[in-house]
Amino acid sequence: MYTTKSHRRQIRDLAFKAIYQMEFQDLTPSESVHRVCQMEGVSSDFEKEVMDFVEGTFSRLNEIDGIISERLIGWSLERLSSISRSILRLGTYELIYVPNIPIEVTLNEAVELSKSYGTPKDRKFVNGVLDRIAKKFAPDFKREL
Repeated sequence: MYTTKSHRRQIRDLAFKAIYQMEFQDLTPSESVHRVCQMEGVSSDFEKEVMDFVEGTFSRLNEIDGIISERLIGWSLERLSSISRSILRLGTYELIYVPNIPIEVTLNEAVELSKSYGTPKDRKFVNGVLDRIAKKFAPDFKREL
């Protein structure tokens, strides 16, 4: 399913954009993914992979937001920038529910999204929060990937 680094990275990038877009527009995950993928001109097969990430994240959003909130130090989820909140949601979903991606890859890719779309402070913040989430919630088998 995730054959190359650039393939995974593009899926993650599009999933982030769809999740971020939903912060500002009243869209379902399906509508948001479809819009983002249409704008980017990706194939329907690729769109399905992006949809898996976005629907997976939103089907567990209350749980994911609770996990993120527990690991924020001196912050609330509502105070975070929409960019950081979207990256943390996607990263948390991937850490806990996507079995074939190592923890280090998820952390690195979240930092890369922060570099592309956030501020320099977002990188360290996102990495620190996701690292705390990984230590507590990531399945044990992911530590050996």
